[in-house]
Amino acid sequence: MKSGPLGPRFRFWRDQDGRRHVFSVYETDTAPDYSDALAVVARRTPAGPIALWAGPTGEPARKAAARFMAEEIHIHVMGEDAPDSLQALLAPPAPRAQPMPVQTAPANQMTARPVHSEALAARAGRRAA
Repeated sequence: MKSGPLGPRFRFWRDQDGRRHVFSVYETDTAPDYSDALAVVARRTPAGPIALWAGPTGEPARKAAARFMAEEIHIHVMGEDAPDSLQALLAPPAPRAQPMPVQTAPANQMTARPVHSEALAARAGRRAA
């Protein structure tokens, strides 16, 4: 749908199941805020648009477009039978796992085994042999 009078206005994106869905193309500052729609933030390239982010329309999409220096926001309004593959992109992200804090013993409680030069020399001699 790149040529013809509607070519620059619409794009098709495929979901993870390979189904094509039509999206309306907007400049980042003119993209509408729909309550039940999916936004794809895209950058223009000579080969066609590249998707950089997908999520809800409105402020989240505009922030993503600014963060990724994108030129377009593509919007697909969900119908009554919106596929799960597109609905999943609108779900809030799962909480990130927090890294476990590293437990260290105070310096006065740290113990180390002394390294004896004879033991090192003996091990080195065994490996060389």
